[in-house]
Amino acid sequence: MKYIELKNSLKSKIFNNYLLIGSDEFLLNKSVELIFNALKINITDLNFIKFIGENVNFNDVVKALNTMPVFDEKKLVVVYLNIKTSITELNALNDYLKNYNPQSVLVVVLGESADVKLNQNLFEVVDCNRLGEEITNKFVLSELKHYNTNITPQALKKLNEYCVYDLTKIVKELSKLTSYVANKKLIEEKDVELLVNKTLEFQIYELTENLAKKNKEKVFAILDVLKNKKDSYKTLLPFIYNHFRRLFYVATSNLSKSELGAMLGVKDYAITVAFKQSKMFPKIKLKQIINIIAELDYELKTSAISNELGIEYLVLRILNS
Repeated sequence: MKYIELKNSLKSKIFNNYLLIGSDEFLLNKSVELIFNALKINITDLNFIKFIGENVNFNDVVKALNTMPVFDEKKLVVVYLNIKTSITELNALNDYLKNYNPQSVLVVVLGESADVKLNQNLFEVVDCNRLGEEITNKFVLSELKHYNTNITPQALKKLNEYCVYDLTKIVKELSKLTSYVANKKLIEEKDVELLVNKTLEFQIYELTENLAKKNKEKVFAILDVLKNKKDSYKTLLPFIYNHFRRLFYVATSNLSKSELGAMLGVKDYAITVAFKQSKMFPKIKLKQIINIIAELDYELKTSAISNELGIEYLVLRILNS
């Protein structure tokens, strides 16, 4: 089920085993909160157990699940695998899921981790990937009511785009924005432009669009901003490559947006941007850009050329082609 379906689902039935997947940390944590609230646990010290840290031993998890709740109807056990951790005795969990304790509720927070192989058929899976524009807008407007603050439609759109509809990032930025506009109680577009940190993903979209428009000044202004984020700049080339490859797939495919999104493993906003930007480049040019990036990647790995010079060479090739 999708995250937005979880709250109503919990009113009619609470499953014994949940698997939370997806990229939005806010939604992952909110899902745990919704399940906890639905169980109405009073003795939290005994009936709400979390496994989080450098190592998770599933023998300990299963032992906790098989221990009866104390003065509550159910026990909740949450295992966080969405952070860097090592796991042992995973087979113990697989055995437990085939014959689980009906008085325990297990929540495995997997996130986007691909390292842990779990049989999703043994869980009720909750999709915590980024929400669409309409639902995100409703959430933001609801949050702002707590601060007695409004936001203009233009500012709302820019906030969502800068944060690529990731509620984890949006919530952090709303905290800054509401403090900044505490007196006027209205968030305007200029406030978002001044205060909100653009995600790397959005900056790649922005860079690509300006490359298509041959806006050299804007392209190098974006690169200058990225250079100040040294860790991001080191990983910039793979991001650019993946984005142009996505544009090429979109430009040459007859699949729908939803089908392409599923095939490429990207969210709604990313595929919407890809459809828009793919029309800004001839198909043959997209193919040429992909080849240039592949060649450049090889050069960076086998010669003394710096990452900074390599990226500048790439954008100049695209701008001048």
